[in-house]
Amino acid sequence: MPPVTVQDVVRLALPEGVVVAAGSAGLSHQVSWVATPRATPPVFTNLRGGEFVLVATSALHALDERLTLANLAERLAQVPIAAIAVQGDIPDQARATAETLRLPLLHLPDASDIREVEREVQRLISDYDAQIERRAAQLGHVLTQRSLAGAGVNGLLDTLAERTGRSLAFYSPTGEVRALRARGPARVALQTLQPRGTGATTHLGQQIWVQQIGQIASGDAAGRNFGYLALCGDTLDDWDRLAAHQGASALALELAKEQAVLAAEERLRGDFVQAVLVGAAADDKTLVQRGRELGYDLRQPHVALLCGVANGDDRAIARLAGALSAALSALGVAAPLMRRIDDVLCYIPAVSRGRRAHEIADLLHARLTDDIPGVLVAIGREAPALTHWSRSLREAEQALLIGRELLGNGRVLDFGDLGVYRLLLLLRESPELWEFYRTTLATLVDYDRDQHGELLKTLEAFFDHNGNLARTAEALHIHRNTLLYRLTRIKEISGRDPDVAEDRLALWLALKAHRVLKTISEPVT
Repeated sequence: MPPVTVQDVVRLALPEGVVVAAGSAGLSHQVSWVATPRATPPVFTNLRGGEFVLVATSALHALDERLTLANLAERLAQVPIAAIAVQGDIPDQARATAETLRLPLLHLPDASDIREVEREVQRLISDYDAQIERRAAQLGHVLTQRSLAGAGVNGLLDTLAERTGRSLAFYSPTGEVRALRARGPARVALQTLQPRGTGATTHLGQQIWVQQIGQIASGDAAGRNFGYLALCGDTLDDWDRLAAHQGASALALELAKEQAVLAAEERLRGDFVQAVLVGAAADDKTLVQRGRELGYDLRQPHVALLCGVANGDDRAIARLAGALSAALSALGVAAPLMRRIDDVLCYIPAVSRGRRAHEIADLLHARLTDDIPGVLVAIGREAPALTHWSRSLREAEQALLIGRELLGNGRVLDFGDLGVYRLLLLLRESPELWEFYRTTLATLVDYDRDQHGELLKTLEAFFDHNGNLARTAEALHIHRNTLLYRLTRIKEISGRDPDVAEDRLALWLALKAHRVLKTISEPVT
């Protein structure tokens, strides 16, 4: 059994709320036993050194009015004892004396039961391992009660930090810091740590124990990995590891509960959005009232916003829905949200807190990109009434469908920015558009595919630079003569001359149609 120190007694035997009033330099003193004052003088007898003294100031005054806490500290320090734990007021003189003697002076809460404290210290000294287990069970009970009382994740972390006296951090499953209770070197170490599993590690000179919250396997309550909990200090022991385990268990239950609530709320919001999309005009008043009950003001215009990820499976879409919900909350935007098979849909107010929909979409995109690289965000045009929500959704879907290719995924894909593509989208399944494409550009597409050529790229650059040969050649990093040769080949293969206004317009429009038609595999006949 390891030697018991005053610090161990403070962490593993004393009640919550104990304060080290003075003499913190002596917290490493070893404790041999616990001693309490006698009912009659002399107050203490048979002290052999290393005792942990428990005393109430009222008992001292009852024994001898001349006996002060400072005098008692001076006498007991000669033995020497390990520490004094006091219930009652501690005068400044006693604090100064204890500090000088390097004798820990601990202030017990007024509601403490001295006899119960004595038994706890005795248990720790006589059976260290059993007391640690018992203390860990007590910590687990306290955390469970706090969770049931609605303390939430932050409340549980506060309790854990208070009970362990350690710096700690809570991380997401991917290792991002979600909450931190630390200062100094421990804070820096925890901020830069990237946990990957349960175990001990040393980082920036700090000892750290990482405990996974929940499990990826289906063994825990939710069958999910909720993230990681890390305790940090100069030295860690078995108590820290047990405390981390209890903390992780409590956090897993709390996070599972929160996710269950969020899932229920998400289903409710999704059902509401679906009801709006399929509702009849006669139901508008009912839907507005229902929206008000959910915290949405549906009397003002809204804009459909879609979020997607490339090759998103169910887990990716679920994560995206959670991230979008969190981002909306952080921005203070009340928006009904619905998870779909391949993306997440929400309707943001046209104006919220003085910000217009596109600005809100930009802020959401920035927040989501930090959490989910490669996320796509698209918006439709403003829907002035509920009956226009479906139209705004179709526009957002179209913007998401081709906007990434046209505009790139580094920005919000806005249907209003698609220009001529909005017309081509309406015609993309019409035989007339396919026939126009075949007679204008299809031969160039086939040539490039078969010959690994760059005629389409050349034609696009030519139009991007308004027919300026020098700037087009520079953009393509080719000689002017090479550009002229390619333009001649375009004329020969397509039968359209870029120097003729009508042919130039046809080629330009066909290039736009080419991008749109790539979104479907076969023409409609």
